[in-house]
Amino acid sequence: MCASPTENRTYLRMLLPVAILSYFGNTRNMLASNSGKIAILFGGSGFLGKHLAELLSKNGFRILIADLLKPNTLIGEFVECDVRQEINFSIDGKPDLVVNLAAVHRTPGHEDSEYYETNIGGASNIINWCNEVQAEYLVFISSIAVYGPSSELKSEKSIPTPVSAYGMSKLLAESICRSWQQEDPKMRNLIICRPAVIFGDGENGNFARMAKAISKGLFLIPGDRNIIKSCGYVKDLASSILFTFNNVRGCFLYNFSFATETTIGEISDAMAKIGDWRKPISISLQQVTRVLLRLPNPASAFGARISKLLLSTRIDPIELKSIGFEWKYGLDSSLQDWFFTSNFDIEK
Repeated sequence: MCASPTENRTYLRMLLPVAILSYFGNTRNMLASNSGKIAILFGGSGFLGKHLAELLSKNGFRILIADLLKPNTLIGEFVECDVRQEINFSIDGKPDLVVNLAAVHRTPGHEDSEYYETNIGGASNIINWCNEVQAEYLVFISSIAVYGPSSELKSEKSIPTPVSAYGMSKLLAESICRSWQQEDPKMRNLIICRPAVIFGDGENGNFARMAKAISKGLFLIPGDRNIIKSCGYVKDLASSILFTFNNVRGCFLYNFSFATETTIGEISDAMAKIGDWRKPISISLQQVTRVLLRLPNPASAFGARISKLLLSTRIDPIELKSIGFEWKYGLDSSLQDWFFTSNFDIEK
């Protein structure tokens, strides 16, 4: 299920005034193909790219990572690529799968212009490259940030109302990808995935920071332990991408999170149990407010992270359920897998 052309134009009119177009310039490389399926992962050196490359490689794909930085553990081949500029490398043959993982995504942490330059300009340049190599299957990794902050349950049919530069840039990039697919809907296939908070080996984000704080007895649950935090495990997210590639044609939009809702209390308690640490305690909203007021800059990154913890995020992956995807991991089993793999990344 993807938005209609009318909805696309509405999104474009809303977001184009703040969009920053891409830059150009690069040198051309030629990469020869081997037999078998070819998967191109733009931005594939990152967290999700590592897990997706491993899964695709195990399923017979030849992997090409196109990124600014070479991954620590390279699976397949690597080409240096800045998606903010014209993409000039070539492959001998047509890619079976192109995945756009390239993004500026940490929030807070970047100027607004950085989100637009990479997320919108990058999407445009990748689309241009797809046209050049006649790619027919594109996966775009978007974000639940397109829905905007809200405690209401969001499905794929919910109207996007982004408020952040990150969310707006992702929504406009979705429209760019939709326009590409609609130009030749019989031949072109587009998957748009909107993940909730994703954790796992190599994440080094909010979940890893939480685990590290819990291990030191420093994590306090702000406010209500029952605040819902939609999230998902990176290995299941990678599996959902391969599953949709194998089973879906046309244009398909899906949310990704666990099939059931999880709370901040359940997440932190499960981490503490697996790590054999003391369970975190809750502090009242009044105490949270006093902490924020004592900060030199309440709008700092630390203050913003506390504020985000106070908000419920409720995502329902209805479309993924509808096509028969089966989650391998639940909350406890995914945290156990992550702990035994890399100790929640707390030493990184």
